[in-house]
Amino acid sequence: MMDQSSKLSDSKEKDRISTLPDEILSHILCFMPTKYAARTSLLSTRWKSIWTSVHIIDLDSLGERRHNEQSSGFMDFVDRLLLLRNSPNLNKFLLRCRFGYYNPYRLNSWICTVIKFNVKELVLDFEIDRLVVELPRSLFTSVNLVVLKLAGDVFFRFPMPVFLPSLKVLHLHSLTFLDDDSFQSILSAILEELDIERTKLGDNIKTLCICSSTLKKLLLYNCFRVTSLQRSVVIKAPVLEIFQLNNFVSSVFDVDELPSLVEANLTIYFDNYRSEDYYNGFVGMLGKISNVQHLELSNGIPKVVIEAFDYNTLLFHNLTHLRLQIYDIHWSILLDLGHMPNLKVLVFNKFMGPKTWSCVCGVGNQSVPKCSLLPRQLNLVDLQAIRGK
Repeated sequence: MMDQSSKLSDSKEKDRISTLPDEILSHILCFMPTKYAARTSLLSTRWKSIWTSVHIIDLDSLGERRHNEQSSGFMDFVDRLLLLRNSPNLNKFLLRCRFGYYNPYRLNSWICTVIKFNVKELVLDFEIDRLVVELPRSLFTSVNLVVLKLAGDVFFRFPMPVFLPSLKVLHLHSLTFLDDDSFQSILSAILEELDIERTKLGDNIKTLCICSSTLKKLLLYNCFRVTSLQRSVVIKAPVLEIFQLNNFVSSVFDVDELPSLVEANLTIYFDNYRSEDYYNGFVGMLGKISNVQHLELSNGIPKVVIEAFDYNTLLFHNLTHLRLQIYDIHWSILLDLGHMPNLKVLVFNKFMGPKTWSCVCGVGNQSVPKCSLLPRQLNLVDLQAIRGK
C-alpha cells in the first residue's frame, strides 16, 4: 500500500506537459489569445520562450482600463511581442484595435513585420474613429499571403499597383475607398472567395465591379438604406458556385450568366419607392442564375417574381432545393412550379419578426393549395413556423 501511494504521489507531482517537444507546446498555445500565451513564460524557465514561436498571433486591444491607457499598454505589448519573436514563419496574424488612440506608424510597422514573417493569413479589424491608416506597400506585394480580411471604420488607401499572386480569400467590411479603381485594384487574379460588407454611405464606390475568372464564392451585403442613390453592381464570374446577396440599397444589377452556380441565397428589401424597372431588373438577374441547384429567397422576392413582367420567361431547370422565407404568403408560387421541373425539396418559412414565429394560413381570400396540385417529383415539403386554422 505504501509503494502504491508513493507512486501515485510521484505521478501527480511530475509535470508531464513540460516534457513535450517545443513544437507541440507552441502548437497548444496557438489555441488561446496571445496575451494568455505570453503569461505562460512565468511558469518556469522551460516555458520562458515557448510563446515567442507560436504560428498564430491573436491580439485584441479590448480590456478593462480606460481607452487611452488600454491602447498605450497594448501597443507596448505588441512591440515587445514582435521584437522577441524567434520564428521566421507565421501562419496567421489577427489584430483588433478598438477605441482609444493608436499610433498609425506603429500599426504600419507591425504589418510590415508580419509580412517579413511570411504571414499566410492576415486579419485587421480597426474600430477607431477618424483614423487614417496608410497600409504599407509590402502588404500588397506579398507573395505568401493567402487570406486577407480588412474591417473597420477606417479609410484605407490601397497603393497601386497591387500584386498578390497567392491571395485566394478576401474580406472587405465597412471600409472607405478612394474610388472605384481603388477597390478594383485589390482584386486578385486567382481570388476564389470574396466577402464584401458595405455599411458606410460614403464608401466612395459608385459601381461595384466584380470581375473574376476564378471566383467561386461571393458574399455581398449592402445595408445602408438610401433609395435616392443609384448604386450599381456588376458581376462577371463564370465559375461562381456560391452567391449570397443581402441588399438594402437601390442597386442596378448587371450580372452575366453564372453557369456554374450551385447555391444562391438572396435577400432584397423592397418598398413602395422602387420602380417597376427595378423589379424587372432583379428578375432579370434571377434569369442569369437559372442554373442554380439550391435557392433561398427572402422577404418580398417571391411576390416580385410573380408580379414582374418577365416572370414567365424564368426556368430553373437544375433547381432541386427551394427555400422561401418571406413575410407574406403567396400560394400562387406553389401552384406554378412548372418553372422548376426537377424540384425535390420545398421549404416554406413564414417569418413575421423576432417575437412572432407562428402565423395563420388561409387568411382573407387566399386558400391553401391541395397536396394533389403539387408536382409529383417533390420528395419533401416542409412548412416551417406555419399553422392553420
